[in-house]
Amino acid sequence: MKKCFLFVLFILYFTRETASLPSAYDERGVVDILSNIFRGKGTFFHPVTEGGAIGSCGPVANDHSRICAMNIKQYGQASKKSPWCNLQLRVSSGGRSTVCTVTDCCPGCAEGSLDMTPQVFNDLAHPSVGVIPIEWCIRGYRGCT
Repeated sequence: MKKCFLFVLFILYFTRETASLPSAYDERGVVDILSNIFRGKGTFFHPVTEGGAIGSCGPVANDHSRICAMNIKQYGQASKKSPWCNLQLRVSSGGRSTVCTVTDCCPGCAEGSLDMTPQVFNDLAHPSVGVIPIEWCIRGYRGCT
């Protein structure tokens, strides 16, 4: 198992495309990075009143910003900038898709989940739904547009 994991890391290192990708911390993370498909729950938040207008990655945001906060398990340390900062993600749910940029972390979100601004969430579902199943990928990597 350990040899297989090291082999996957070796392949990942030598097959990385030009996109700068965050590092993977366990085997599941390596598989996710290689396939570039992540699954979780999608929610929405109001940046100014829930967490602050400036996220962990820095930019000022509001309800109309096309941003998302990544779950803490993937994001890393909440008080620091993550390798995920400023990566664009293609997020899909129920046959709809949209794009957002990672600018913050979501300490209460489960692994694979994203907390999006109302602007982004509305592209996928009506806010009254509240929580939706999502699938997402890193734009510009492994066929994700």
